Amino acid sequence: MKGRTVNFFIEPEALPEVLRAIDEDVLPRFRALPHFVGVVVLQSERGARIEVAGISLWDGDLEESEEIASEFRREVQRVAGTGAARTAYEVIRLELRDVPGDFSG
Repeated sequence: MKGRTVNFFIEPEALPEVLRAIDEDVLPRFRALPHFVGVVVLQSERGARIEVAGISLWDGDLEESEEIASEFRREVQRVAGTGAARTAYEVIRLELRDVPGDFSG
């Protein structure tokens, strides 16, 4: 299994547009790919800015999803005026518990 992280800092007022891009553009396109497993998007208050970290999980090669991820990083640059760091990982351990509820906000 593979994972990709995308990390960036934004002003709080940019968060709704970034989340809209994730929900309306990135996730539907990721879901259409056969190796997509899931995604976690985290936020942390960092003074006047917000740090956003996205982690996507894949049960195969990341190559099919690279263009979508690159487009998202360009959208972050457009919306927030900041670059996004990208790192690919080999997942060496993953445990998820089946928890009922909606974690979308």
